[in-house]
Amino acid sequence: MSEHDSGVRLAKRVAELKACSRAEAERYIEGGWVSVNGTVVELPQHRVADADEVTLAANARATLLPPVTVLWHKPVGVRCDIEQAPKAEWLATEHRSTDDRSQQRLLLKHWSGLRCAAPLDTAASGLVVFTQESGIWRRLVDDAITVEHELWVDVNGPVAPAALAALQRQVRASVNRQNDAGTRLRVAAKGLRKGQLGAWCEAAGIQPDAVHRARLGRLALGTLPAGQWRMLMGYERF
Repeated sequence: MSEHDSGVRLAKRVAELKACSRAEAERYIEGGWVSVNGTVVELPQHRVADADEVTLAANARATLLPPVTVLWHKPVGVRCDIEQAPKAEWLATEHRSTDDRSQQRLLLKHWSGLRCAAPLDTAASGLVVFTQESGIWRRLVDDAITVEHELWVDVNGPVAPAALAALQRQVRASVNRQNDAGTRLRVAAKGLRKGQLGAWCEAAGIQPDAVHRARLGRLALGTLPAGQWRMLMGYERF
């Protein structure tokens, strides 16, 4: 099949329209600025026919896309492992928090290299981080031993003082009761690995009903609802 019969790459058409290089044309496309017959297309290799209408947004910019970091409130029962790429349904547009103030669009290019830097046990809920940023990856993975995790542990009935003391010895960090009934514990520990808290609780004779990660380093999950996500703001630090 000839190039004429199958159409040409969208990047070639955009380069002709803008009188720019192919590399610049690809940045326009990957930035979400190019439409084909009224539909945004983000793939430079997409093929277009002569009759297809290719247009650029009035505010189109051929700039390199900055890497992004996504904060997700993982629900209970979802498996999420280190380096795992997020599934499309996790970060679907309809699950984006209305409180996301970043004004950053999540484009197809952002999925490339987006991986989990802070996993959680399947039975746990709370803050999970997906990132393309090398600095954040180093902070949360390579330097994980220096990052404090704040977790809330719900138990069925008050925890006996002896069990609380035993957990304190296991964690070697901050453990305290979060309510008067003694059915919620707050655990703050650095360098926490996936599955480690469960092992500590078991060794202390405590059976958690629920575990929730509320904070990583200096960054709290806040009011982000379960199952929703938002972009990390430029001023936020772990």
